[in-house]
Amino acid sequence: MTHVASLYGLTVAAPFPLHVARPAPRGPVDVQFVLGAPIAATSDRPPGVVVVHRPISDEVHATYVRTDDGGYLLRFARTCDFVIDASLGRITMHMAQDVPPEMGAVIALGTVLSFVLLLRGDCVLHASAVQVGGHAIGFVGHSGMGKSTMAALMCADGGRVITDDVLRLTPRDGLPRCALGATELRLRSAAGALADDLVDTLGQDVSARSTADERSALQLPTATEEDLELAALVIPRPRRDLAEVSVTLLDAKSALLTLIRFPRVVGVVDPVMQGEQFDHLAWLVATVPVYLGDVPWGPPFPTGTGRALASLVGASGRVADPDLSRESAR
Repeated sequence: MTHVASLYGLTVAAPFPLHVARPAPRGPVDVQFVLGAPIAATSDRPPGVVVVHRPISDEVHATYVRTDDGGYLLRFARTCDFVIDASLGRITMHMAQDVPPEMGAVIALGTVLSFVLLLRGDCVLHASAVQVGGHAIGFVGHSGMGKSTMAALMCADGGRVITDDVLRLTPRDGLPRCALGATELRLRSAAGALADDLVDTLGQDVSARSTADERSALQLPTATEEDLELAALVIPRPRRDLAEVSVTLLDAKSALLTLIRFPRVVGVVDPVMQGEQFDHLAWLVATVPVYLGDVPWGPPFPTGTGRALASLVGASGRVADPDLSRESAR
């Protein structure tokens, strides 16, 4: 069975479930995943010109190479390989023996599609984003910094999911616009209590499942409007010693130096790709306010966190949904 959905502005088809509640428009498929033959688990570096290398341990790494035919081979050591053809439209997934294909699907829809977007010249952030009124608020940072949890807290106060973990931005009228992406928020076990609270609060608007990488994936109310303007970016800083949300607006230079630390594809060594990423971020910090967000952390998570944050970053009036800003943060 082939699963098809709209994801990050692309029509994506795959032999595995996409878990994306965004029907694809009529027309050709932009990216087709296919399942190839199993491979032996290996940590060997693949042949080709290295464009990305991320060492994780002595035995585990992620290495992407440009191959002689103009395509790419992405090796996630001892887990799987992805072979991308020169058109960037066909991707073959080869799972290492004894590794479940569900794990490959997690990598495919996050890291692999992010790499494809970078190859297409897009601005891609390691971020989740939520619709608040007629605009978007994004949460950017490394894995484990609370991006998905912050998006969930916003949804608890009336927000709607634009994307999780991968945010593609395109310019329109000189402003960054958000492509609709993943419709599930993938929460770590530490946020399990929040997942339970959301089910209780939102009722039938929430469904949950367990993922191959041992997270809880929550299907929450989703945004349906493409190209919402990105009104603010927030870098979450979870704090267990705080009782209230506070934010600090970064100047453009500090914002650029901070965002550089959180690439969606870690370990890019290709100078052209590095330059494009820098240019995208320089444009972004010139057009969108970037905040450090100090957030009281749980569990238990304080109620009203989403409303408080929206009020703080929406002081300019760009974020003014009454459901989210009726309670001011102190």
